[in-house]
This record gives sequence, structure tokens and C-alpha cells, in this order.
Amino acid sequence: MESVQKGYQKIQEVSQRVTENEKVQQSVEWAKKRASEIAESERVQKGLEVAKDTGKVVMEKTQQGLEAVKEKTRELRAGAGTVWEKGRGSIQRIRTEGVSAVAWRGSARDTLDIAAREEQWKDIKVQGAEELLVPARTEHTCAYHVSKGSTLRWTFRVKDYDIGFAVRMRVQVWGGAQEEEVLAVERYDNKDTISGSWVADEDRTMILAFDNRFSKLRSKTVAYLVGTEKPPSFVEEPQPPAAQAEQPEQPEQPVV
Repeated sequence: MESVQKGYQKIQEVSQRVTENEKVQQSVEWAKKRASEIAESERVQKGLEVAKDTGKVVMEKTQQGLEAVKEKTRELRAGAGTVWEKGRGSIQRIRTEGVSAVAWRGSARDTLDIAAREEQWKDIKVQGAEELLVPARTEHTCAYHVSKGSTLRWTFRVKDYDIGFAVRMRVQVWGGAQEEEVLAVERYDNKDTISGSWVADEDRTMILAFDNRFSKLRSKTVAYLVGTEKPPSFVEEPQPPAAQAEQPEQPEQPVV
């Protein structure tokens, strides 16, 4: 009986130690898991801080870029308002009576009588020469690249009634390309041949517009000729070689 009692106590002690050992083991596992969660949380937090810092830098740089583009846009718009004066632009009307109907058969050169002004156009690279129909409520535009110092020249006339004409400049602004007014739209009638020129102050993309938007019913036939002329090149004339300095005559030596 006594030995049974001792065995029972032994079993209880062993069972208690096993239970305590399991509790300790569970505590160790919990501690490890908790430490892992804390470490992971710290890594996440650091990642969030890095992401915030990076995002802040990106936003600052983006904002700086936007401000630079907006400032450039303001400069371009301000410059477009004076580009006609800076480019030494000119336009004139030449009263022309009695243009025959025969001339209006698709040949802009014949209609505009370019043969009579061949000397004026001989050094001009023609970029466009045609008769075109501008429907009612529309406008026709054509773009030309003009390098700095070159001259854009044009001449045109409308067959019947009148047509609006304008000069614009294409600029890059925030959101894409945009056309800024250089010479406002003015209407010219069929009695005038219009000639104009503009010297580029910088490399420019210029737009010539034939505007018939004011007309609700009538299409307009326009004959035009456009070209660019390079700036004159100055060649220095070779200088004549410098005259050799004359050697002074040596005095004669006395004969001994």
C-alpha cells in the first residue's frame, strides 16, 4: 500500500513537471512568435517611412517640373505677342484690276502673275503654290518651319468676295502644342493681291491661316504662293597681299 502511494506521488510529480515544461515551451514559442511579429512590424514601419520620404521627394521634383513648364509657357505666350515686331514683319495690299477668269484654272503662279515678279522670287525656296477651296465656316492652315534669320514670304488673292488671313506661331505649352496669334485675322477682298514677309527672330514654326469661318454659305477660292528665303551670306573679299617694304639703298663703299 505504501509503495503504491509513493508510485502515485511520483506520477503526480512527473505529470506536474511535464505540464510545467509544456507551459514553458509554449511561453518560449509565444515569445519567439511575438518577437518575430515585432521585428516584422518594425520592418514594415521602416518601409513605410522610406516610401513616404521617396514619395515626398518625387512630389517635390514633380512640382518643380510643373512650375518650370508653366513658367516656360508664360514666357512663350508673352513672346508670341511681340513676335511680329521682333521678326520685322510686313504686309501690303496691291490693287489689281481685271484678273481674267482664264487665270483661275488651278495655276497659282499664273493667277498671281509670278512670271512678272520672277526676279523677286528667284532666290526664294517655294514651300507651297496652289489654288485651294476654303469651304464656308472653315479655315485652311499650313505650317512652315522658319530658321533663325530666314524670311518667310507669301502672296495670295481671293477669287470672289473676301477671305480672312492671319499669321500664328506654334509653341509647346503645358498640355501640348498650341498656336499663338502673331498677326490678327484681317479680311481682304478680291481686288487686292496681298504680299507679306516675316524674318524669324528664332527658329519658329509659323502658321498661315485662310479664314472663311465668318461665311455661312459661300466657299472661297484662294491662290497663294509661300516660300522661305535664307539670310544673305557675306563673303569677305580677299585682302591684297601687303606690299613688301622697300629695302633702303645701301650707300656705296669708297674704293680704297
